[in-house]
Amino acid sequence: MPTQPEPKRLVVSDPSAATKAWWSYDRRASYTVASSAIKVSVRDGTPIDCTLSQPAQDGVVVPGKHPGLVAEFTPYVLQSDQYQNESAFFVKRGYTTLVCLLRGIGASGGKWQHAFAPQDGRDAHDLVEWLAAQPFSDGRIGVFGESYGAGTTYGAAVEQPPHLCAIAPMQSPGTLYDDVNYPGGIEATAGGPMNFWPPIAELMSQGAISADEEFALYRAHPTYDAFWQERTIRGRYDRIQVPVLALGGWTDNFFRSGMLTNVEPLLERTWVFYGQWVHTIPVDLGTCDTQCAADPLPGGVLLAWFDRWVMALPNTPIPEKPTFLSFEGPAAGGKGWRELSSWLPAGPDALRYELGSDATLTSMASATQPMTFHEPGDTTESGVSLTFTTPALEADRVLVGPATLDLRVTLSGSDANFYVQLLDVDDKNTEALVNDGFLKASHRSSHTDPTAVSPGQALDYHIEVRPQHYRFRAGHRVRIRLWGGATDTLVQPSPVDITVETGARSKLSMPGFAAVD
Repeated sequence: MPTQPEPKRLVVSDPSAATKAWWSYDRRASYTVASSAIKVSVRDGTPIDCTLSQPAQDGVVVPGKHPGLVAEFTPYVLQSDQYQNESAFFVKRGYTTLVCLLRGIGASGGKWQHAFAPQDGRDAHDLVEWLAAQPFSDGRIGVFGESYGAGTTYGAAVEQPPHLCAIAPMQSPGTLYDDVNYPGGIEATAGGPMNFWPPIAELMSQGAISADEEFALYRAHPTYDAFWQERTIRGRYDRIQVPVLALGGWTDNFFRSGMLTNVEPLLERTWVFYGQWVHTIPVDLGTCDTQCAADPLPGGVLLAWFDRWVMALPNTPIPEKPTFLSFEGPAAGGKGWRELSSWLPAGPDALRYELGSDATLTSMASATQPMTFHEPGDTTESGVSLTFTTPALEADRVLVGPATLDLRVTLSGSDANFYVQLLDVDDKNTEALVNDGFLKASHRSSHTDPTAVSPGQALDYHIEVRPQHYRFRAGHRVRIRLWGGATDTLVQPSPVDITVETGARSKLSMPGFAAVD
């Protein structure tokens, strides 16, 4: 019988010398900035409203050919000044930049196509090719952007403009269906703590986007149908052939796991920084007095990326092979920036706990009676949630990746919400949310073709908690809370009793959870 290959093990280490050299990269600003408002006509003749910025001296554009960057392609009119200031960081170092507004936004022609329409990527392609064709361009172009601009950055790469050399998306969505509107198939409350982008978009687009129209459109598509499928790059990752620098946030309130779903299929050509960042700019490009996340990366990290791939400067310190740099949380308690040997860790590195009817998480549950809770309701009410907790940890343990909860469950009705909170509990019994996971019972097999549950039928459910890189300290405990979610955050099903089988059929898996120093 042939020998099975040894499973790949996760190695977590301090950043390498190559990474540290990248981190400390800098290059002196040599120019000033000359900017002008222009219209760029894309392939169907629609004029796109852009600001063109070029290297200058004494107010005069420097002659010659320069590499270019599409620095943001976005609907956020009110952030235009911020984006201009960010692009100036690169212009002062020899790049020409475009900052542009989507069609139907600001002075751009055409009609707003709703969030992350495929038209965005086609227009981004045409902006890249327009910039490459200008007499002041050397034909080498990069693209970067944050949030919505990260989506259009990926969209540009999917469309494969011939002159695109590299991209740097920051905190992009995976799919708006999973990330914001229907996590795990559960409808997020419109305007609630999770699904509040449309009002922000209406404000930031100066009314070009209607919040009411966006919410109505999303409610009309409760399954992962063609509407959502065309608004993601999922299934098209093989079309991205340029190097990718991906920046994501473990505490991003929108896209903490969405960004990873774009990273995972492209690990062979993606360099990654994942920090303990909320959903705001993770790089200091000179606007961090008011705009950046806490502890942003130095601007030289992004500069080195484009200097290597777009300006093609020799000896730029980018690690030769794709690298995954992750900030181990919590911010006060983790070990900070670490370098991972791989992503995703799995298999023998996962520690498994069974759910006991004595509310414990143990290697083998001793009590296995079923437990029942009811939804909807608030966790301050009796009987609306279940919690399971480990004994105090004897050593530090570090979670790297998505914890998963497998449950054997019987419902009294045809549907239910499963909302899982993974919690870090200190010696004073104070809980800290590490991350959470979602699943609508009828979506257990498919978000495209949901299947109602037969009341009284015992079924297996697999719930993935959004990934994290997090250190649980010795003396702390791991806890999960299972309930239907807050009623102001997730739309609740009809009242239902949920009975969970404890023991071997219901277990929590924690990847990368070996004891560490």
